Amino acid sequence: MVSPEGKALASHQGKGERSRWAMQVLADLKAGLEAFGPVQPRPPARPAAYQESLPYRGVGVQPDGRVSLALYDKYVIVPDLERDPPPGALGETVFDSIPLNPTEWAALAPPKAETGSTWTVPEPVARKFYPLLSVSTVLFRDPAEVTTVRLAGRVEAVRDGIASLTYEGEIAGTHPGTADEGKAGNKISSQARLLGGVGSYDVKTRRLLSLTLVWDGRARNWAPYDDPPTRFGAVVEWTASRPGGAERR
Repeated sequence: MVSPEGKALASHQGKGERSRWAMQVLADLKAGLEAFGPVQPRPPARPAAYQESLPYRGVGVQPDGRVSLALYDKYVIVPDLERDPPPGALGETVFDSIPLNPTEWAALAPPKAETGSTWTVPEPVARKFYPLLSVSTVLFRDPAEVTTVRLAGRVEAVRDGIASLTYEGEIAGTHPGTADEGKAGNKISSQARLLGGVGSYDVKTRRLLSLTLVWDGRARNWAPYDDPPTRFGAVVEWTASRPGGAERR
């Protein structure tokens, strides 16, 4: 729990017994309110129309040129996906975002929009994809924890002024566990391979129109105790506009 200014008021790490989760949440809320101080009631304000809390997550470009890629992570408990997975075989979906500034965002577009041209995304930009290494809990908080990364693109075809793009690559990282996380002395490792990446690019306006990256990963949250590592999947996606809507800028 943080204040509007970003000051940490209360936190909780570890799952504990499921029967105590509700009490733990209430205890954290109480501690956070005490740290914050007196709270003045605010008059309710009803918006004139429906408002999205994260209007640019996964869609559009913000007025200052920044972009927020939508990220989805999910554990895959069973190794054999060819068979029908039993109940509980797929973990809960975790929602996150990958923020990019205008320069970083431009690096995902092709320098030359010609069929067959290739390019490599600069390593500092590729490192910004580190949030996908965290699956059920946010552990990787710094691009410096990325140990290996590669992200490359290719222009597959250009038709009617629209370039079809593909991407390939991989990313891996190691996070030293801390006492606050309940993982002191453990090295949390995670790695993912890009199964497939596609995008579209407007050659005339030199703007990306869509991007989808699908990752297959392995994570060890309690290394060296997790053997074999837990499999997970991740999807990173963005589009210039929602279906039926205008391009959001």
